Amino acid sequence: MKIATFGTVQDAPLTPPSGQAALDTLRKRMEQANPYLSSMHFSNPDWSGSVLSIAANGCKGGMTRPAIMNINRIDASFDNRVNSEIGMNGCQVSPAEHPDRTGYIGHARPIGWHNPGTALYNQITSISYYPTPTVAEAAKACKEGAAKCTLNGTTSSAIVPGESKAVAFSTNCTTVVQNRALWWETSVANEESMETEYGQKLTIGLEFGDLKTGIEASFAQRYGHSTTNTTTFKQQDTVNIPPKTRSILYKTPVFEVLSGTATAQMNDGGAVVNLPWSVKQAVADGSDGLTWDEIPLTAAQLADPALCPFSGGVTRSL
Repeated sequence: MKIATFGTVQDAPLTPPSGQAALDTLRKRMEQANPYLSSMHFSNPDWSGSVLSIAANGCKGGMTRPAIMNINRIDASFDNRVNSEIGMNGCQVSPAEHPDRTGYIGHARPIGWHNPGTALYNQITSISYYPTPTVAEAAKACKEGAAKCTLNGTTSSAIVPGESKAVAFSTNCTTVVQNRALWWETSVANEESMETEYGQKLTIGLEFGDLKTGIEASFAQRYGHSTTNTTTFKQQDTVNIPPKTRSILYKTPVFEVLSGTATAQMNDGGAVVNLPWSVKQAVADGSDGLTWDEIPLTAAQLADPALCPFSGGVTRSL
């Protein structure tokens, strides 16, 4: 590892770090030192023993899917001797039994191993590199049928407040308290989406097929009702409005949120895990989350016939 990182990483242990998280930490340090590293291959199943490093410009910029390397031609001493590997700098590594990605082919993954008695133990002759797709690319592949997307399940559920929205107002232009009643109605948009990079969200539409069906079934099982595109609130409310005051009614909807992950298995062999999804559905209860804001009317407003007609005020839903 010292050689592969031009001497930057000099404290790598003689035995592999315990656990994948520790191994990932070491891998990231090496990637910072050498952005051209694409993979490291080890003769033992636990990322130890003899080491072969391959630098093929990482998996950046225009690399074909998959890019094939024949280990028997790079270093014949590693032919049929590789039993664990680490994909680096965005590379997922797919091992194959014979040259030019033939024979038995393993799934692409960033960190892999081949224990005694498992497929490809002491049998790897070629490897393939897959540039790791972004979450947006993986979601797009799910939508277009370029990947097999499987629901992993639910990771969290929560009840959260939405944004407050003005739904009605009433003005009392008189000098005495007025008791006013009004009907109001408002709708909020619900959301089924996949979170991608930089906060971007992709709407999960009908084109996501089984994945959308599974997400909706998970939501119905958790909250006891199905999903809709919008939730409508409507009811009649009565309020006492002080004199020379404009009262505005605000509705703060409550949302049920269910989150989870899916796995996108790219059809060409590359894989992406932890494709995050979420369902955000407003709770259809018009009586909760209502607040009135009272604002004194100015002299100009009191003199405005549109706002203060002879009836003494205006009551209206927004």
